[in-house]
Amino acid sequence: MIQIDIEPIWRDEVQQQIFRHLLSSNSLPGSIAALGSYIGQDSALMGVLATILDNTTLLYDRDRLLTDRNWRRLDVREVPLAEANFIVAEAVIAPAADFIPNLGTLSSPELGATLILLVEKLGAGSLMLELTGPGIDSQRTVALVGCDRHWFDLRAEWVANFPMGVDLILVDETQVMFLPRTTQIAIVS
Repeated sequence: MIQIDIEPIWRDEVQQQIFRHLLSSNSLPGSIAALGSYIGQDSALMGVLATILDNTTLLYDRDRLLTDRNWRRLDVREVPLAEANFIVAEAVIAPAADFIPNLGTLSSPELGATLILLVEKLGAGSLMLELTGPGIDSQRTVALVGCDRHWFDLRAEWVANFPMGVDLILVDETQVMFLPRTTQIAIVS
């Protein structure tokens, strides 16, 4: 009998655990979920992508973070920025002024894109964000390393016409944090 060793992030039971952490992080914006015990040798970015994307997903990879092998395994379609449901980018590189993701429409706000930004470190660093809104008692402060603050300036514009807008998922090597469009973000440092 031949035994095939499948990397953890491609196993159903691992994807279910990662999905539970994403749901929890979504309901408690700014909370950081540790994925290290689930992802094996892969990154949190790949763990999140393997969990939430499928062959109907339209993906834009701004900074070429995914390898050819990743694209084949994910089985998603690469599209231009304006068409993407999901966008992957390195957070340390500022978005250009003409970087405008799909914001959805008033009648279909769910069509707004989800941006998955790769940061150097969640929960530490000099970029401090003060979060308020649904799912946050009073306020929550989170720190980041390796994230250009211009992302948050543009995000404020993108969510200004709520319910239209974008959701953010921030990942570092082993952790994830969700910032839905309902979360108000103020930079405090």
